[in-house]
Amino acid sequence: MTATPEHSSWGTPGTLRASDTLPPSECWALASTRSTGRLGFFRDGLLDIYPVHYVVLDERIYFRTSADGTIATSDLGRAAFQIDQVNRETHSGWSILANGSATRVEEPALLTTLWGKAIEEPWAPGQRDLFFCLAPTQLRGLRVSTAH
Repeated sequence: MTATPEHSSWGTPGTLRASDTLPPSECWALASTRSTGRLGFFRDGLLDIYPVHYVVLDERIYFRTSADGTIATSDLGRAAFQIDQVNRETHSGWSILANGSATRVEEPALLTTLWGKAIEEPWAPGQRDLFFCLAPTQLRGLRVSTAH
């Protein structure tokens, strides 16, 4: 996993805002406090983004889907996963973006561990018994708050 790179849109808040780049350790700690994120990937030349429930384990993001659904039948070799927390009252929050490939989990011991984790039921209907793992090659995080 590479360190957080500087990007023109990261770290450039408005005049009344302040932002701080988050180190990977804080990104993982914050990601562990949420349960819903967004998976982005390309399909048929378009960018698709799906909300999914997830769990963080050993600096990887795991989520469930159906074996015959759009996610499982798409090329997830270049995927992104975004997790946020926003406080509308204080105009503050944080956002984490993990980039990497998402692969099907097939290791029996890992599947046993994942099924034992408290993961919210997927919102989408149907059976969602296929786990995928996104192991980030790049992880970026940003915290935004009111400037002092």
